[in-house]
Amino acid sequence: MTARWLAAASLLAAIVAACQSGSPGPTSGSSDGIPQATIQPTEPVVTLGPPPSPTPPDQTSPVALDPTVLSILPENVGGVPVTESVDEATQAFADPSLPKIATAVDAGVAVDAGNGNLVYAWVVRLRAGEFGDAIFQQWRDSYDEGACSGAGGVVGRAEATLDDRTVYITSCVQGLRTYHVWLRDQDILISASAIGDGKFGELLMDNLRAPAATPS
Repeated sequence: MTARWLAAASLLAAIVAACQSGSPGPTSGSSDGIPQATIQPTEPVVTLGPPPSPTPPDQTSPVALDPTVLSILPENVGGVPVTESVDEATQAFADPSLPKIATAVDAGVAVDAGNGNLVYAWVVRLRAGEFGDAIFQQWRDSYDEGACSGAGGVVGRAEATLDDRTVYITSCVQGLRTYHVWLRDQDILISASAIGDGKFGELLMDNLRAPAATPS
């Protein structure tokens, strides 16, 4: 792993460990003007496998590691640069379902170690017509289960409108949050994990460099 990502991973582990003594309560509103959805308690989800294959494996091509997909992320989050994390991106290739729904993937990370803030995001370029609402739901559940498994499990789920887009937010017991948005017009899926009072997850999703969603 790169030194930058090792530092990020160490920071995340340290922050999660520091949260062992308590769980975050529901929040609403935000002093920095970013809309914050109320997190409603929920039962932990059952661990789900990879999203089902919409097409046989032999009809897919390998997923590319493509840094150009990161152009949709903001250049910085809270003044901290968003940089490529190849090590994090390559973890996505272990998912056997990915080639069935995606053509390219990469990951970006922003780390503010001094203030305990971290966000990393997968950006996935989807195969046109091969991703639907049911698969999106299963993707979110599987991602959240994995992300929260080391942070006490899932404690709540919510939806928020950020930059006129619906963002799905899941809270883990020990303060980690996940964020998902499907940019249907661009065939782009973004899934992120964040921790810290700087609300890096909300800032990332609220400042995507993509056309605003067309009102339905």
